[in-house]
Amino acid sequence: MAANLYLTEVAPFAFIKDSKDGKTIYDGINVRIVNELRRRSAVPIEVQVVPSSRHVAMFPADKEAYSISQAENFTDLDGVILSEVTQYPIIVVAQRGVNLRNFDDLIALSAEKGIGMMRRLSYGTFGQDERVKKVEINNLENGLRMLEAGRISGLVGSQPAILAAAERNASMQLLGPSLVIAYGSHVMRVRPEFATSSTSKVLSANLLAMKNDGSIARILDEFFKYTRSGLQPAK
Repeated sequence: MAANLYLTEVAPFAFIKDSKDGKTIYDGINVRIVNELRRRSAVPIEVQVVPSSRHVAMFPADKEAYSISQAENFTDLDGVILSEVTQYPIIVVAQRGVNLRNFDDLIALSAEKGIGMMRRLSYGTFGQDERVKKVEINNLENGLRMLEAGRISGLVGSQPAILAAAERNASMQLLGPSLVIAYGSHVMRVRPEFATSSTSKVLSANLLAMKNDGSIARILDEFFKYTRSGLQPAK
């Protein structure tokens, strides 16, 4: 019987590419990584691409299930980390013309209207840094609209997700200077009671092999080669 593997429906990690004959076709970095992992491991995995709010509810409620998402999305009580999958820079981006060279500039910028920040995510120590004023946002697309309207002074998120959201919003021209504040990981987790199962060990071993032989790097290179942003991942 196939085990569910949950992915969050957010570009460029997992998104709807097409719909044919009533069937939804997904693409994205994590979708391609999972497809290759399934091919190599021969483990029956049923990919579930769902909105973030459903991901954080469905994965902990599923007895034997796996997840690839930002490390901060879950605790070890929800799912034990089997392996890091990818790593990306976390950036704060501001509008064009803004001075944003260092963290002191960021603190000063945030004092105006705050930095838009996704719910549940802390981005390392950034979320607890009281020197930076923050405003909670629902998603990056909404955050970019707030930035464009002047309702917030900046926006924080992973570099790939911010650029993908800007492309979706047709607001690439809005983005000005950015500052790397941390590095965030996407990890594979498994429900705790199955952390030592043979299936988990097989998936973990194959994922590690994919990292070591450059397969994940090649998936990233191939994916980003065709984006207009020219984005390059950190690792």
